Amino acid sequence: MRKNDSIKTCGRTIEYEIVYNKKRRKAAIVVRPDLKVEFRSPHGLSREAIRGMVQKKAGWIWEKLDWFETNRLPNQEKRYNDGEMYFYLGRECLMKITHVDGIKKPLASLNGSELTVLIPESVSEELKPALVKEAVWNFYKDCAESEVGRLLKAYSEKLGVAPPNYKVKHQKKRWGSCSADNVLRINFQLVMAPPEQLEYVVVHELCHLKEKNHSARFWKLVGELMPGYEVHRKGLKKNGWRYML
Repeated sequence: MRKNDSIKTCGRTIEYEIVYNKKRRKAAIVVRPDLKVEFRSPHGLSREAIRGMVQKKAGWIWEKLDWFETNRLPNQEKRYNDGEMYFYLGRECLMKITHVDGIKKPLASLNGSELTVLIPESVSEELKPALVKEAVWNFYKDCAESEVGRLLKAYSEKLGVAPPNYKVKHQKKRWGSCSADNVLRINFQLVMAPPEQLEYVVVHELCHLKEKNHSARFWKLVGELMPGYEVHRKGLKKNGWRYML
């Protein structure tokens, strides 16, 4: 459950979202790079108590907000125009859009360091970005299906389990997840990241088949399957903002 609230302090207003979680034991305040503040709360904590805790941490919150504002990352929103830069498995690729007569649907493919998108000759400039986006998303989704399937097959064997059901999809806030019924969901934008970072996320979620939380046993299991995973985990945290469509 989520609720929005705000407090005024030092002549400024802190707006924040309260995110309740029945499994959470301790409250936590998170300031995100997009300048949004989350109060992650155990179930049952009153709004008045939350306001008091936000008030107490107001100085720290403003410090983080001001830092993120000063060091804000470049806008990564894609325009789906010719010459735009994309990543594929960690490599930079330039988009080349070509109008082709005789095709009905847009199609994207990788040719060396060029992401080639073919669109029907008759498409207007106004409609072109939407069709290019459709082709690019389908391309990355298909690549993710293949890469994730290959990794799950290899690591399921190492873990001694049957390869689980999985889905690749666009997710705004998560690289991956494992549901209660052991269905893995992997963000297909990870195909933009270096292979080891995609591999780490797949291993991470696969290990949740045996350990549903992030206990010491869970991280030990991740390390056994993928020694040195910490480097790739940190790399994804540092550069994940680049892998956005």
